[in-house]
Amino acid sequence: MTINIRTIQTTDAVAWSALRIEFLPEIKDISQAEVDAFFQGNYPNVQEVLIALDDAQKMIGFIELNLRDNVPGSSQQTTPYIEAWFVSPDCQGQGIGKALIHAAEEWAKQQGFQELGSDAPITNEKSVNLHKQLGFNEIERVVCLLKPLKG
Repeated sequence: MTINIRTIQTTDAVAWSALRIEFLPEIKDISQAEVDAFFQGNYPNVQEVLIALDDAQKMIGFIELNLRDNVPGSSQQTTPYIEAWFVSPDCQGQGIGKALIHAAEEWAKQQGFQELGSDAPITNEKSVNLHKQLGFNEIERVVCLLKPLKG
C-alpha cells in the first residue's frame, strides 16, 4: 500500500468526523460540530489536520495539531502539539502512524519550531512505547484529580 499524507480539506469532513469517533467513541455527539468549527476557523483546539489516505483515497488515519504554551520540558514558550493521532486498527503496523508523525514534524519545522509535544494516557503502554520509538522522550507522568465541592 502506498501511504499518501496531505492536509485535510473540507471534502474530508465527514470521513474525519467518523474516524475521530472510531478513535474516541465518547465524542460521537460533538465530533461533527468540532469538525465544522475547525473548517469555519472557530475551533481553538486544533490548528492543522494531516490525514493518511490508502490507495483508494479512503481516509485511514489522521493527526490533529495545535500550538500550546508552556509545554512541560519544552525549551520553547509555544510548542507544536499533537492533540490526537489515530490510524484505523486494520491499517496499523504498516508505517502510517510513523508517516503522520513525520508529516507533523515537517509542519512544525516549517513554522520555525524545534520541538514537537504530545501526550498519552499512562495506561496506554502501546502509545507511550510508539512515541518513544519515534524519538519522543518521556518528560513526566501525571495523575490529575478533581474533587467536587458540596454546597
